[in-house]
Amino acid sequence: MTTLRATPVKDTRMAAGRTLPQLLRDRVREFGGRPAIRSKRAGIWRNRDWSDVNRLVRLCARGLAASGLKRGEVLALVSENLEEQFLLELGALCLGARTVSAYPDASVDELGYLLEHSEAAMVVGEDQEQIDKILTIMSRAPAIRAVFHIDGRGLWDYKVAALVSLETLLERGATHRDDAWLDAEIDLGRQEDVAVYCYTSGTTGRPKGAMLSHAFILDNAYRLMGSLGVEPAARYLSYISPAWAAEQYFGIGLALLAPMILYYAEKPETVQHDLREVGPEYLMFTPRQWEMLASGVEARMMDAGVLRRALFAWGLRVGRARLSDKAGFFTRHMLAPLADMLILRGVRDLLGLSKVRGVLSGGSGLSAELFMRFHAFGVPLGNLYGSTELGLVSSHRRGTVYRPETMGELMPCDPSIAGSTEAWVDGSSQLRLRLPAFSGYLKNEEASKELGNAEDGYATGDAVRIDENGQLIFLDRLKDMRRLRTGQAYPPQFFENHLRAASMVRDAIVIGDASHDFVTALVNIDSEIAGRFAELHGLAYGTFTELSQLPAIRSEIAAVIAAVNRLVDPGARVLRFATLPKELDADESELTRSRKLRREAIHERYENLIDSLYRGASHCDSEIQVKYQDGSVSRLRARVAVNVVEAAS
Repeated sequence: MTTLRATPVKDTRMAAGRTLPQLLRDRVREFGGRPAIRSKRAGIWRNRDWSDVNRLVRLCARGLAASGLKRGEVLALVSENLEEQFLLELGALCLGARTVSAYPDASVDELGYLLEHSEAAMVVGEDQEQIDKILTIMSRAPAIRAVFHIDGRGLWDYKVAALVSLETLLERGATHRDDAWLDAEIDLGRQEDVAVYCYTSGTTGRPKGAMLSHAFILDNAYRLMGSLGVEPAARYLSYISPAWAAEQYFGIGLALLAPMILYYAEKPETVQHDLREVGPEYLMFTPRQWEMLASGVEARMMDAGVLRRALFAWGLRVGRARLSDKAGFFTRHMLAPLADMLILRGVRDLLGLSKVRGVLSGGSGLSAELFMRFHAFGVPLGNLYGSTELGLVSSHRRGTVYRPETMGELMPCDPSIAGSTEAWVDGSSQLRLRLPAFSGYLKNEEASKELGNAEDGYATGDAVRIDENGQLIFLDRLKDMRRLRTGQAYPPQFFENHLRAASMVRDAIVIGDASHDFVTALVNIDSEIAGRFAELHGLAYGTFTELSQLPAIRSEIAAVIAAVNRLVDPGARVLRFATLPKELDADESELTRSRKLRREAIHERYENLIDSLYRGASHCDSEIQVKYQDGSVSRLRARVAVNVVEAAS
């Protein structure tokens, strides 16, 4: 059995024992007048230095204390990723309180579960949409004593005593106690104290609340810093919701540890434009977001003229050729610089990635094809592997050769924060980890025990292989590995990751188990790319359903599946598929809020369609219940074609 051990590296920017608020206080002493946060509001970037950030954090802390928040209680935040969320989270931590963040598009039911389970005492909502959801929930979450809003538009006539503005909170803070009292509260904090509740994706049931300590967050932040070589004042676009544990490490922990300059986009719709203005050095997106960036480039090229499309294809070929070990002098030193000057530099600038030094994809698998496409563009995209409970485990390191099929090597650790990680694969092909102790799941000792312990090794639940270079190769979740009635085994995520790499595929779910003889698939098309394809070919459609069932679109998807089929054993290939008549939606429990597939829910919702795939029918007359975010429902009726994939040679 091969056991891997993380490299311990002491960093002078870190000292043992500090909490996040204590670290902020130290950063102000060192970097007081230097930039810390830049947020875009009304088209203008607003700057805050470390002294200003510290002043606002302390006002938030004193305002929360004046409102009644106590040590050990929970502040919940429901917002897009804004600077106010950063300030309020740190303000609550100054008091020894804990925080929990919710995805802004969480439904009333999902948000209600989070607030009830975490026993949130106070809640911050970004705007009217979030406040409406919170007020609906308050009747069944009696622990909530106060609600604060960041954006007051539309809330003027709300007569709720518990509802006040962020401005009012800050005004309370200006007159409550003094700095000496707050410093004493900050000094009471210990690194082992729980700081944040982060809820798991909940792909198979209700999410579990992972309890993350200050030490755990800083340990993972250092792993990022050591892997990527992050230096002080590095630019980072903080876009992912802090409800995702990885953003707690990057956008909170590493922002203080490095420290970095945090940039906040104006709103989700402007991220691509704001990304180009910022030109971040470091960035972390989910695979879906990297796929959407690549699809955006593809969509623009579909609108380009013949010459520009030909130049782009040539530039991409040269970019790929340059990455090969067999690339000669002419390719590396003549063609590659020319392709970069004419094509690839412009692509990086279009994506806002012209100045990146370290960018990561985390959350689920990214296909090798898409990985290599970004490297061909000249973007040093790396994979990141970890989990909400166990933190960050491995990544591709800056300055090393990136192999797309791997998740990199174990990340370095700082022994002044926590011990190093050990990793091995047990007899069931499951990755096990011995790492600094996990604080457990909130109100769920049984699940905490099932996860294991630091001494014997935590059970990740992931099927993993360790290659000859000590890098991890993720295969699939153990529970998701499938075997057909024929005895043929196959990994569904491998298929799905490769299918999503195609620009016309937004989501895919692969089906087949011991009750079936072959593999089938349900495909959710990308409406933008498919729509442009239809327009270019003069194909008429009115709705998403009609677009999804166009023969030309289904033919394109069949070609994509046939290409992926060539990568696997003949007995594991997808033989039939259907294009879904509606987009998969988190509001209908088909996806998690981080856009992971909820397989059981999808199997149940599309049971008739799946049955038609295996019966060999030519189509399925499908009727699907559609649920909207406000709770209303309707029914979608559609005739969905069953498609046969031609045998691959």
